[in-house]
Amino acid sequence: MSIKLINFVLFTLFFAFLPAQAEIVKPVYKQLKDPGTDNLPSTVSLQITPNGKKMFVLDHLGNAGTKKVHIYDLTTPFDLSTMDVTNRLNISLEGHGDNLLGNNDNKDIEFNNDGTKVFFFSEYGSLQIHNLTTPYDVASISSSTLVADDELNYKTKYSVNNIKGVEFNNDGTKMYFVDGSLNATNIAQINLSTPFDPTSGTKVHTLDTEPAGVSKYLMEPSFDDDGTRLYISEAQSNSTSATNYMYVYKLSNPFELSSANFAGKWPIKGNGNNISSYSWTFGNNGMKLYIGTEDSNNDGDDIIYEFDLTCPYGIVICESETASVVSAQVEIAKNVIHQNTSTIFKRFEWLRRNENKTNLNSHNLKLNINNPILASLTNKLQSSFKDLKYTQASSKTEKSSDDKRKWSSWTHGDISIGRVGDTISLKPKEITTMGISIGTDKLTKNDNFLGFAMRYGNEDVDIKSGTDEELNSQSLSFNIYSQLPGNSSNLNALLGLSFISMDKMVSGNNTGKRNGKQIYTALSYEEEKNYNKFDIIPYGKAEIGITQLSAYTDFGTKATNNVETHERLTFRTGNASAGFKFDHTLYMDESRLSRNGFLEYVFDFTPDIDHRYKNHIDNVTVENTIKRYSSNNIKGNIGYESFKKSGYTFAINYERFQSLDNSAHTDTLLFKWGKQKNENTNFDVIYDPLKNNNTEISYLKNYDNFNLKIKSNYAIYSNIPDYGAGIELSATF
Repeated sequence: MSIKLINFVLFTLFFAFLPAQAEIVKPVYKQLKDPGTDNLPSTVSLQITPNGKKMFVLDHLGNAGTKKVHIYDLTTPFDLSTMDVTNRLNISLEGHGDNLLGNNDNKDIEFNNDGTKVFFFSEYGSLQIHNLTTPYDVASISSSTLVADDELNYKTKYSVNNIKGVEFNNDGTKMYFVDGSLNATNIAQINLSTPFDPTSGTKVHTLDTEPAGVSKYLMEPSFDDDGTRLYISEAQSNSTSATNYMYVYKLSNPFELSSANFAGKWPIKGNGNNISSYSWTFGNNGMKLYIGTEDSNNDGDDIIYEFDLTCPYGIVICESETASVVSAQVEIAKNVIHQNTSTIFKRFEWLRRNENKTNLNSHNLKLNINNPILASLTNKLQSSFKDLKYTQASSKTEKSSDDKRKWSSWTHGDISIGRVGDTISLKPKEITTMGISIGTDKLTKNDNFLGFAMRYGNEDVDIKSGTDEELNSQSLSFNIYSQLPGNSSNLNALLGLSFISMDKMVSGNNTGKRNGKQIYTALSYEEEKNYNKFDIIPYGKAEIGITQLSAYTDFGTKATNNVETHERLTFRTGNASAGFKFDHTLYMDESRLSRNGFLEYVFDFTPDIDHRYKNHIDNVTVENTIKRYSSNNIKGNIGYESFKKSGYTFAINYERFQSLDNSAHTDTLLFKWGKQKNENTNFDVIYDPLKNNNTEISYLKNYDNFNLKIKSNYAIYSNIPDYGAGIELSATF
């Protein structure tokens, strides 16, 4: 075996085993806070609002008058040092008709996905639920806000020994109980037929944590934002010397405990000391971790610790905002199709608007007669030819001129700014798009339009998370479009092909590259008949596309120590819409002004898209489902177009795409500029009786800045006729 081959094998083996040697990702301790005095409250459950301005702490004491939730304001969001301990609110959980059972037991506070419902669980199986008119306004709970559950005992209902911690999935269709016992802790998954209704559940799976090495009590459970990681904390009394851990599982099927695989554990330490984590929660989109202790340690009794995370939910392993990144890639693909179809359909609108106003050849007869007697005849004769200058023709009402069958070109620019994806499991994304399109088209012999267009687009997607992730993409699209024959109304169609390149960026560093290709088609239909003076035109359209994104590897950064391999992704997108256009034209001496726009309802029938990837640390393949943002949308457009007789045109349009299901929207500004090609031709006859009746005949053709002139002269009454001919080429700049 050669030396080179041996080196190659060693090199390959080194990188093959490198993932197993990767160091775990650890939270970074920042500060601590005592939330009270006299060892109250004992922090057995923590929650913080999404905006970081309020924190909730449950006390484990169960004696009469001590069952309370403590509410703190944070002057600086997510900053524990600004917690207002002195002015905290202490809200009693007693006297509401459904009291919590047990003394000195663990309790848990949970919210639904929008903060309009709060749950208080007791270790012994009782539950108190309240509806909140104002999200997260726990101070408003009373007997009137209580949701009756017939005082069910949930230990009995779901056959668990204790309820040390509770969690819901994002949409409330699953609930999880930590069935906590020393050396025998399980996590029960309960599927709910009614979201966030604990009475409607069925126990479907139990996760045994002992194989992961759990030997103490497990307390609070929690998931990352897309349900692909599960975290559970360990606790033991008087843990000044004992080490407690936080255990992390990867779920190949989000929120399904049956797919959980142990990924690793983190020894919980804060301020240099071991911590017994009786309660904890994430904050600031997974970039903060708060841990509450219940027993005395070197930092005091009942302390809350604050940690910074180097990546969202970064404990043991770091993963990029995979669901948000992939959904952004899908959104880019959809937007490439939309921008192409939108641009070309606007070209159809322009053709329709101008088909009866096409400038044909301009033929002028110029008689320069110096004889005063004949001068009066000049104006009349020239006037008769002026009528030929702007002859109008319609592709529907008159025979088309051959000039209209020549190719004409157009250019179109667009700028779009939007925001999508602000959901529970997806981070919001701000999207900026710029594109330039060029095309050429002509009127065919059967009076239908045929054209070709190319568009180059650039799109930047900023994912609003703590990891400074973004996507930069470029696309190149080719389109063929036509007005379909045999219709009294306008039926337009296009077929397109795009090539897409996407760069994944983290803090300005390129961590991965993904390529894609797509094919798409679109149809639009509009009535030929206009209604009222503003030319109201009913219409409808549909588009559908198939996109394939290549497999790629996201290498992450040194700080995140994260490598993800993404499988090839093929998916379908599409929508259908209906609405009306309006178009009204003002005619002026040397130009005309068109006011136009549309309003349409858009139904997005893009299906949910399954995407598969795996992380190099655990090598577990995970399947994420990318859900469409909105099925129901509305789109509006208003614009102006100026058309000069010289052939120059300029148009500007503002367009708004607004989801009716959430806050997703896109604002687009579109520009169009160009020059309609005209046949600028002059035919001149100059007769000068004072110069030997000299007669000059010339033909002048204008080619943009260049003039071509062919002329001949002849003296009618000369005894020696003077013939002459010449060609002149001149230019103006």
